[in-house]
Amino acid sequence: MRIKCVLLILVVLVGVLVAGCDLAKNVTGQNAGTVANLWSDVPALDGATKVNLDLPLPVQLIIQGFIQAANNDSSSDTRLDKFDFIAYQSALTPQQVAEFYTLEKMQAAGWNSSDTPGCTAGTGDTSGSAGFCVFGKTGDGGKQTVLLILPVQDDQTKQTQVFYIRFEGTKKTQ
Repeated sequence: MRIKCVLLILVVLVGVLVAGCDLAKNVTGQNAGTVANLWSDVPALDGATKVNLDLPLPVQLIIQGFIQAANNDSSSDTRLDKFDFIAYQSALTPQQVAEFYTLEKMQAAGWNSSDTPGCTAGTGDTSGSAGFCVFGKTGDGGKQTVLLILPVQDDQTKQTQVFYIRFEGTKKTQ
């Protein structure tokens, strides 16, 4: 439970950082994430296309710091082993992305954790209007997976970059 609270705080910080610093237009790079395709257990966003975007450096540092902190937390029974990500672009707004990834849709795709919040999206006239989605599941052998979806709208193009970040962990041995 504690690891999920820390993850939620991380998500909020990342969302504020991306929206507040207007990083959506500054995230160009040579790599399109660490996986070639969206995972089979994540519903594909209608009309989205894969793009070559790297996670912004501050976001990478926050995530790496979170993984180290979570793994050093003696009260947590889960060890985070890795994270992967992939980026897509869509004409949908962050709010529409959040509305696409409903709890029901994600549960039907196998995301079975009842204590993850689902989606919340930025609204209003603020630049970027970032939001986030968090879904979790427990698999065979106690494998824990958390999916973080970050939709960020570019002010210039009005396109939304959608970052899918997947954390995987296992039960710590005593």
